[in-house]
Amino acid sequence: MEFRRDKDILRFLGIAVLLIITGILMMSFLPGLTYQGIGFSLIIMGLIAITMATITSARPKEDLIQDERSKRIKEKAGYHAFLILLVTMALVQAISMFGRLDLDYRSVSPNLFLIGGWSWILLKWYYNRRGDVR
Repeated sequence: MEFRRDKDILRFLGIAVLLIITGILMMSFLPGLTYQGIGFSLIIMGLIAITMATITSARPKEDLIQDERSKRIKEKAGYHAFLILLVTMALVQAISMFGRLDLDYRSVSPNLFLIGGWSWILLKWYYNRRGDVR
């Protein structure tokens, strides 16, 4: 198997190695449980980035170029996911105003983020399965 060694892959691998080194230094020299947790997270992020770079570098560069149809599918799914997110936020605000549930956006925002992300993923899958994008 042949790996690509262009500047994009090497830059991404360099950032991943810097993440790992920063995490190791943070865990070694800074006291406290918080810094150890952050250092461990940086090490995990670096390992995931190295794995992603290895998988990407094993593919030819032509496989990564998107065609017009896939770009249009992602664009259309993004627009509709944003509209779903706006409607969901409006419903939460209306329920909060008229239902007297005393909802706060800080408590609801993680759920709204999940709704937006999952609706984008599902709409992208649906438009890809349907095949007809206009």
